Amino acid sequence: MKQSFTELIIQSNTENLCRVEQFVDDVCETYYITNSYYGNILVAVLEAVRNAVVHGNGNNQEKTVALSFKRLPNGLCFTVTDEGNGFDFMSVPNPLDIADGNNENTGNGIFLMRSLADQISYNKKGNKVEIVFYISSINQETTLNRITQIHKYFNKQKSMA
Repeated sequence: MKQSFTELIIQSNTENLCRVEQFVDDVCETYYITNSYYGNILVAVLEAVRNAVVHGNGNNQEKTVALSFKRLPNGLCFTVTDEGNGFDFMSVPNPLDIADGNNENTGNGIFLMRSLADQISYNKKGNKVEIVFYISSINQETTLNRITQIHKYFNKQKSMA
């Protein structure tokens, strides 16, 4: 798979997430991504595809989700596109800012994606997300910041349980 761009198209069914996992595995193996960073990539990409299947395409198996990959000079870029109407990504709240007990539609998946990736951007319509991982930028400060954000998230979830 040592090419600069590749794509996987799946039907909108969460059972196809295993194909997405294999796609990410292949990319990470090709580019010698370490185990610690592999987890960030896998969780963020799986969450983006799951959001596209469930929220974007409404689990409509007649619609597809496209996952593409391209190698950047300083990292990896995954793009997920669904056939849905899109959404206003700017209006999705940060789950850490939401009052306890009011956790419906809180953007947990988007929060995780933003916490694990170096850059997340949506198209204007909101049915296409680009997830970038700057592999050369991974350092102790970045890693510790990500771990802190994830711990805050899970501690908030525990306190609400």
